[in-house]
Amino acid sequence: MPLTNAQYDSLMREYNQKQMRNHQIVLQREKELYDKLPELTRLDDQVSQLSVESVSLLLAGNKEASQEKKAQLATLAKEREALITGAGFPANYLEPPYTCKDCKDTGFIEGKRCHCFVQASIDIVYEQSHLDDILERENFDHFSFDHYSSEIEDKTGVSSLESAKQAYEKATNFVQHFRSEGGNLLLYGDTGTGKTFLSNCIAKALLDQGFSVIYFTAFQLFDIFEKEVFQKDQEAMEAHEHIFQCDLLIIDDLGTEFSNSFTTSQLFLCLNERLLRGKSTVISTNLSMAQIREVYSERTSSRILSNYTPCKLFGNDIRIQKKLNHKS
Repeated sequence: MPLTNAQYDSLMREYNQKQMRNHQIVLQREKELYDKLPELTRLDDQVSQLSVESVSLLLAGNKEASQEKKAQLATLAKEREALITGAGFPANYLEPPYTCKDCKDTGFIEGKRCHCFVQASIDIVYEQSHLDDILERENFDHFSFDHYSSEIEDKTGVSSLESAKQAYEKATNFVQHFRSEGGNLLLYGDTGTGKTFLSNCIAKALLDQGFSVIYFTAFQLFDIFEKEVFQKDQEAMEAHEHIFQCDLLIIDDLGTEFSNSFTTSQLFLCLNERLLRGKSTVISTNLSMAQIREVYSERTSSRILSNYTPCKLFGNDIRIQKKLNHKS
C-alpha cells in the first residue's frame, strides 16, 4: 500500500494548499472583525503589553506580580470573547478551520504521519485499485437477506437466513462500538455466501468514520510478506508497516493462498502483532475452525478462537443464484 514519490508529493501539495486556504480564511475573518469591532485593536494592544510585563516580572523573580498580570490577561481574554460573541460571531471565529485538528492540516504529529495522512494515502491506493467503486455498491445500505433460506439445516439447527442475520448484527455492532471497543471478527462458511460483501460493508462504514482500513486478499498479504523478507523490496517494507498500523486490517479469502511453513508463521506473527498493538482485524475464510487449526497451527487457531468473534455464513452460492436469476 505504499505511495509512489509522485503520489506523496501530490498529497503534500494538498496539505500545503489546506494550510494556505486556512491562512487566507483567517486573514479575511480578521479584517471582517476588526473593521466591525475597532475596540479589538485596543484590547490586543493591552494583551501585548501585559504579556511583556508578565514575562519581565517572572524573569526578575517577582512571581506574585507576574501572576497578577496573568489574571489581568485572563480578564481581557474574556472581555475580548464577549465582544466577539456579542457581535454575533463564534468565539473561535479566528481559529483556522482545520480539516484535521490533530495535526492542524500538516499531515504530521511530532514527526510521525497523522492518522489523516495515513488514511489519505490508503484512499489514493484504493482509488487506483477501484475498490472505492466496489464499496459504493457493497455496503450496509445494499446488504440483502433475499438470497438466504429460512429452511432449518439439520446440522446446525438454524437456517442460513437466521445465521446471516446474526452475522449482520455482529458486523453492525462491531462498527458501532469500534471506536471504544475495537475487536476482531472471523467471517467463515461456504463459498459465495456473502463473507466478502459483509467485510466490505464494514470497511465502507469505518472508512466513512475516518478510520484507516486496509483490505488484502490472503494471496496479496503473503506476497507482500514474501517480498519484504526475501527480496527486501522497499514498497513491500513500507506496506508492511501499514499492515500493522492501520486501524482495521481485512484479510479476505484466507486459505486460498499456497500454504507452507512461511505463510503459517507470517500469519501468526501478523495476527499476534496486531493483537499486541490493540489493532483490529477481520478475517474471511471458507475454512472451518478445525481446518484453520490444521493448516495454520494450534497457536494461530488459539489466537483466533480467543480473540475473534465468529460469524458463520452458509447456504447456496449467492453469485450463482444471481446469475441464474439474471438468465431467467
